[in-house]
Parts: sequence; C-alpha cells; structure tokens
Amino acid sequence: GRARQGRADRAQRGDTVKMDSKCRVTGCRILAVVATTLPWLALANPRPLPYSYPYETLAAQKFEIEQYADLVPVRVARENPDGTLSGVFSLRSVLQTELEYGITDRLELGWYFVFQQGASAAEPTLRFEGVKQRLRLRLAEEGEWPVNVGLYLETAEFHDELEVEEKLLLSKRLGSVNLVANLWVAQEYAFQTNETELLYNPTLGATYEFSPHLIVGAEYWARGAFGESLADTKHYLGPTLLLQSGDVWLSAGTYFRLD
Repeated sequence: GRARQGRADRAQRGDTVKMDSKCRVTGCRILAVVATTLPWLALANPRPLPYSYPYETLAAQKFEIEQYADLVPVRVARENPDGTLSGVFSLRSVLQTELEYGITDRLELGWYFVFQQGASAAEPTLRFEGVKQRLRLRLAEEGEWPVNVGLYLETAEFHDELEVEEKLLLSKRLGSVNLVANLWVAQEYAFQTNETELLYNPTLGATYEFSPHLIVGAEYWARGAFGESLADTKHYLGPTLLLQSGDVWLSAGTYFRLD
C-alpha cells in the first residue's frame, strides 16, 4: 500500500505553513516499481499502473521481489554563508521492498520493508520506518464476471503508528485496453499522540498494451481524510509506462497535482 507517503505529505504541508518561504512542496512526484522473479520459481506478474494494484495474483508457490520508490521534489531552505536563506530543490522519498508469494492460485501474501528519507538541503537521513503485511484475493477467474474483482487487506507497524488498509480491486479488459480501479480506505493510529485518522485514496487508470514488453497508460489518484473538507483532498494525474524483459519489469509514472 501507499498510504505512508500521505502522512509525510500532510507533515510537509504543516512545515510549509510554519516556515513560509523556507519550504514548499512542488506539484509533481515520480513513482517507480522494479520487480524481478527467480526464473525457477515464477513468471513475472507486472503492475502497469504504479499506484493501482491489479486484480491478478501470483500462481501458487511462486515468488516475486519488487522494489518501489516514490520521489517527491520539494523546495527547501539552504542557509547561505551570510546567514540569508535561499530555496533549493531536494527529494523526499519512500523506498519499499516487497516480497510476494502465491499461497494458492487466487490468494497472495506480501511482506514489505519500508524506508523513508525526508527532504533536506544538507544531509537527508534515510531511516527504517517499519514493516507491512498484506493479502490479495482473486474472487474469480478473468472474464467469469462482468468486472474482475479482487480483495486486498494490509496491516502495517511503523515506529510511530499502526495502519490498516482495505481495497476493492476492479478491472475490465477490452482487447488491448485494460481499465483498473482501486476503492481504497485506510485507518491510521498514531500511538505516540493517541490520534486516529480515517483516509480515502481511490485510484483509476487505463493502459494500452502494444506488446507484452511495452504498455503505456494514464493514472489518476486522490488522497484525503474523512471528516475534512473535500477542498483539502489532493488530486494527481499522470502518464505511466511498463517495460518488461524476461523475468524483470519496470513500471514508472510521473504525477502532477490537479488541485
């Protein structure tokens, strides 16, 4: 799941208010997922849309490794020798290693290790945030239902909070075109401050398959909190690209803020 970055977004916006010109989030972010499978264990199970989980799952007893990177350019303050401040760009990033295993042909287990690095003009620090566990279940074979449906459940244990995520995974293939949507909600409990947040993070995308080695698409996603004004919801849209060769694939997207 991708909800962890949302908390960093909200924290960064808070810093922007307090620091004014010292720090400003740009309207762009880059997300990339690289995956490889052990040839004697599995065939690749690519994800053409970086934010949207597909309906498909790994086959039983198959194993895949994914490396996910979410990079957000942020304008931060650098102190000049004369004591004045100037704005420079830095990257805020989330790095996540995902281990996926097919329990059955329809049920898949995932185990994630999450690292996060804040944006800094000088020496940004990469730190271990915590771990995640998730299950993804395919309810039927592709084409048996008018819309392909999957269920997703994830739990996460971070250094400062606990999270639970639920997703309804929907997809429909029309020849070379594939439509994908994730109806996604999350609950976060920050145990250090005893605060709870209920979040929504829907996604919607479409891809076109030129060949199994090249798939292009576009993806929209939004992020907000229940109980807050809809005007506070952040909306993103951008192009996506999937490249695949043998047992290795790369999925990447660049997203721009719409609000």
